Amino acid sequence: MSAQPTGSFSARVYAIEQRFVALAIGVMGVIVFLDVLHRVTARDLSWGWRGVWAVVAGFAVYGALRLRGRAPGAATVGVTVVSVGVGYGAIRLFHVLVPNGLVWSQTLGLVLMLWVGVIGASMAARERRHLALDLGSKLWPQRLLPKVQGVGNVVTGFFCLALGVLAVVSVRDHLRDWNDTDGAGGVFPALPIPKWVAFAGVPVGFGVMAVRFFAQAVESFRGKVEEDDAMAMLGLKDDAAGEPKA
Repeated sequence: MSAQPTGSFSARVYAIEQRFVALAIGVMGVIVFLDVLHRVTARDLSWGWRGVWAVVAGFAVYGALRLRGRAPGAATVGVTVVSVGVGYGAIRLFHVLVPNGLVWSQTLGLVLMLWVGVIGASMAARERRHLALDLGSKLWPQRLLPKVQGVGNVVTGFFCLALGVLAVVSVRDHLRDWNDTDGAGGVFPALPIPKWVAFAGVPVGFGVMAVRFFAQAVESFRGKVEEDDAMAMLGLKDDAAGEPKA
């Protein structure tokens, strides 16, 4: 059973986190794909690799139409042929608009990965699906278990708070470098984004995690026992049947 902290504010924050993670993963996928596409198709300015990718795109469209139950008639073949032509033209236009490629894509991808990792950890803390070493249910009497879990949540919350403070110090140092150089320093070499902006997600994520662990500590001190089944905490067990998910 996955515990859900009460409160509309917590639900709104969680919804924002979900949307941000989904958007970040989508952006990461698009920019990395475009960067790889540019690198592969840059080998030949003629038909070459661009043609290969265009044909692949055409077959992908053809397969999608077939999966939707459309017969391989003239219309389907026509759409596939047009897709090959459009794909080839789009690849050539892509090289004209971005002749040097997306040199900033890898850096932006790493920055977004950092945000996704921290925000994802915060989401896991809310759902109590984070990795944890829980020996309390085996060592302590049942009547003391809520209090022990509450103390554990308080300690974890203070650890998150300490890491958040250290992250704030790091962000402050990057902001100082950026301000002292009028925006010329404190930025990534291939990406005109200040480092303090890129790393701002770390203190935010740890701060939200600290608040959530403190809230869970309050629930524990009120007598609520947390789930101690590792399979259920990781979402790998069906709560109704009590069996591992296929």
